Amino acid sequence: MAKFIFLSIPLRSHANPTFPVVRELVARGEEVIYYLTEQFKEEIEATGATFRGYASSIEQINQSAAASGKLVGLPMYMLDEALFVIPQILESIRAEQPDCLVYETMCLSGKLIAEILHIPAVNFRMIFAFSKRLTQIFQANASHDPAGIAAFQKSLAQAQALYNVQPFHLGSIFTHEAELNIVTIPRAFQVDSDEFGANYRFVGSAIAPRKEEVEFPFEELENQSVIYISHGTVYNNKPGFFNQCFAAFADTPWKVVLSIGTNVDREKLDAAPANFIVRAYVPQLEILKYASVCVTHGSMTTLMEAFAQGVPVVVIPQSTSDVTVNALRVKELGLGLMLDEKSFTPEELRAAVGNISSDLAFYTRTQQMREEIDQAGGYTKAADALQDFARIHV
Repeated sequence: MAKFIFLSIPLRSHANPTFPVVRELVARGEEVIYYLTEQFKEEIEATGATFRGYASSIEQINQSAAASGKLVGLPMYMLDEALFVIPQILESIRAEQPDCLVYETMCLSGKLIAEILHIPAVNFRMIFAFSKRLTQIFQANASHDPAGIAAFQKSLAQAQALYNVQPFHLGSIFTHEAELNIVTIPRAFQVDSDEFGANYRFVGSAIAPRKEEVEFPFEELENQSVIYISHGTVYNNKPGFFNQCFAAFADTPWKVVLSIGTNVDREKLDAAPANFIVRAYVPQLEILKYASVCVTHGSMTTLMEAFAQGVPVVVIPQSTSDVTVNALRVKELGLGLMLDEKSFTPEELRAAVGNISSDLAFYTRTQQMREEIDQAGGYTKAADALQDFARIHV
């Protein structure tokens, strides 16, 4: 039996893809300890893993990233989060003496702790593996924020003063690789997939049924044409966006499920039309089983969950995150349409959904991607790769 430690940043789209893998490892008799914030304790313990908590500065980081309005956004601040988290958990992980540390790509605390303690590490990517082309895009975006780069360099100097870690550049938050890199997308969706060798395992979407006790009127979706709309869980204080959605689909035959999150100023929301179901949180996997079209900001987790159900998408990428690359890939592969967050109108959104729903080709291509996801093996393939890796390093 091997001992695995998992680390992720405390954002749902980053942590959720790891849970089925953890559950599978535990079911196979492996020991898993997961370090994350208290809000995830129940879900982690439901996998059979041992939960270890830490405090996070992610809420303040999200506010800073959103206020910056920069294309790079959140990654600029991930080193600050690591410097906040590492002192809380470093000695605990040292005492555990794990055989393998698995960290989600943007979780620099995991990357750095593995380096400090010389633990064999696996990079768990719920985003694209970064090809030369994607790296150039990131570097171009980062170049527009010299103040952010200077702040990152200051934080890096602090990290090197505190810990025995090698210097690294801002772009390596996305581009770095470990000895093993598990990517939770199918190779068919990966940009420039021929650039990546055997140390990259494209396992498709790490989806498994989630044990969620969320009250929802599923009976209202039966025999309806359903649109599911989500604008993420981070930069979603966008009442203007949600009001545009109300205007787009009010008094239409569509039944619309709208997830608004917990950050939005509800006083700025218009009254929801009668054909809408509006919730702060919904069981996304279950909703997508009913949906004909998904409108999303373009997080990789939501895209993979939609495609795994054969649902095409309208992507409206947020300007403060990296999801524009995801949206462009969706458009390139004909899996949906892309709109501009700053300029789209209710009429354009309604037309985009109508164009997809009336064009069988979108559903044919999405079904083909669904088959690619299924054939990639998902969380079981990821667990296979982790067990193989641990055996080599025990």
